Amino acid sequence: MMENKDELVGGRVGKIHKVDETVVRPANVWTPNVHNFLEFLHSEGANFVPKPLGISETNEEILTFMPGEVYNYPLPDELLSDNMIVSVAQLLLRFHKVSEKYVSHLKNTEQWMLPSISPVEVMCHGDFAPYNVTIQNNKAIGIIDFDTLHPGSKMWDISYGIYRWVPFGNPDSPDSSGTLEEQIRKSKLFLDTYGVEGSSRESFVDVLINRLQSLVDYMRSEASKGNEDFQSHIDEGHLNLYLDDIKYLTTNKEEIINGIQSI
Repeated sequence: MMENKDELVGGRVGKIHKVDETVVRPANVWTPNVHNFLEFLHSEGANFVPKPLGISETNEEILTFMPGEVYNYPLPDELLSDNMIVSVAQLLLRFHKVSEKYVSHLKNTEQWMLPSISPVEVMCHGDFAPYNVTIQNNKAIGIIDFDTLHPGSKMWDISYGIYRWVPFGNPDSPDSSGTLEEQIRKSKLFLDTYGVEGSSRESFVDVLINRLQSLVDYMRSEASKGNEDFQSHIDEGHLNLYLDDIKYLTTNKEEIINGIQSI
């Protein structure tokens, strides 16, 4: 019987495919740990993530296919609405509520793509972005691609989620959207929906800057090791966009903090 095999468009061209109702992707050294985590989530009733089905003899992971659409930049208008901000913040909160239960299961010998971030409160998705969240009927319903999974703080995931979904960056960037005032308003809506308060809310800008700097450092490190995927991202200008967004956030830090704390 012939398989129905279709390429799925993403960050690794030609390497991810939908085969019937499964997704086949390259496996890595951290994949067994990711699968253990996904199995745990399903045991907790979290069916908004793929279920792992194993690793093939050709070192490819096999997972159930998650229905829905995913998006890349520039984002269409329907993904820039307040309703979508509320929806994705609610989904991230659901994910964190179950992923924090896994922290007590860690043996601290696991291998992850990205390093752990203190304080360890949850398992961070690490790349909670439109291209990793499935959308149906204008609602965020599923989370995919857990390669960047790692232990970390809630704000580490929240801040990057806001960066990706508002999206919050220099308005001159092709990936950005809205004025600074609009970005602050939508960030506040995300934080309010998730329920972020006090010092965690005040830390938003600093955490996001650190998150972007860690991404820049990781991209440079991987490219220097010969990783073609990251080198192509650098060649396409992604690294310079992150550096520009870091400057933008640093310059407007006080206004952002004041804005997200207003009543």
